[in-house]
Amino acid sequence: MNQLFLSEMEGIKKVPLDLLKKDALLQKEEAEKIGFDIGRDWAYYHQPLPSEADAAIYRGFKSNTSHPSGKYEIDRFTKKWLQVRYHAYLRKRPVSDDVDVQLIKALDRDFCPITKEKLTHGTLGDNDWSLERLCNTAGYALGNLIIESKKANEARGSMSYDAIVQASNSKRHINGLSPECWKRYSIIARGPNFWAGNVKGIEPLTMPLPELVFCVPSLYLMDVAFFSCCHSSEKNRIAGHRLMKNFSKSSISQLNLKKLRAKIDRKFQNRFGRFDIFQNKSCFNAFLAWYESSTITEKDFKRIILIEKNNSLGIKSPINQSSNMLEEWWLGTNGHLY
Repeated sequence: MNQLFLSEMEGIKKVPLDLLKKDALLQKEEAEKIGFDIGRDWAYYHQPLPSEADAAIYRGFKSNTSHPSGKYEIDRFTKKWLQVRYHAYLRKRPVSDDVDVQLIKALDRDFCPITKEKLTHGTLGDNDWSLERLCNTAGYALGNLIIESKKANEARGSMSYDAIVQASNSKRHINGLSPECWKRYSIIARGPNFWAGNVKGIEPLTMPLPELVFCVPSLYLMDVAFFSCCHSSEKNRIAGHRLMKNFSKSSISQLNLKKLRAKIDRKFQNRFGRFDIFQNKSCFNAFLAWYESSTITEKDFKRIILIEKNNSLGIKSPINQSSNMLEEWWLGTNGHLY
């Protein structure tokens, strides 16, 4: 049985919590360095410090007189970057170095993926854009972030993933969001919560997956399987088929791949689309049979994620094979600095 398939069915093992507290002096030094850097950047961009800024931020703010002066007018992405780091610092939440202005621009969208309402900027209304974590037991890091509305963020609050799923199965509005909104929330947040060890089981693909959010392998592979048969571009169909074949190195997985492709093609001819084809029990079971017999590994899938991340961000540097995409998530501290 494929180990990645088994990990999805049973859930991956959670990262053990780090029960050994850091030395109090070391904690203080690390916090002060983060605060200092935040204050320095606020000064660089000529932003007035919030009234809650502590001494470390204030020292960084005052120190920036020796640095090159920045722009007086800054765009909303830079302002959001400054605000996210500041508010995370106040709540002792880590912000990874890969959370920068470039990433926020790449995550930007016109509509909230949860409510489907058009996002606004700087109006202080319910639809104002907000950069938020999808897994509350992880930090602010690549793969765990999405742009959503203030309304969606406030509705979720500190809810666990299980609570989101329960809300999606409700027949009434919860915290101002409909069951349909909560269903979208549960699908989008499924990937990050899977990698954090909060999710188990495999479900059909029912909606597009946001770029730069670490998804569960099965949903990604369902998309590849569909496009390998049904994409309008022959080049993309061939590329998808090649990828599926690359992970079908055993005779049984090759046979299961042929069966899966035949079922997808048949349903597509019967006008089944991308997001309902795997809701058909026959197609879904064929996918599960292929996935269970496939030879794709967790390392293979993480490499795919890193390649797609680089493509989304326009990065042309080679992939670091030893890179751990979760090392900046702070899972060992439930997404806290200490």
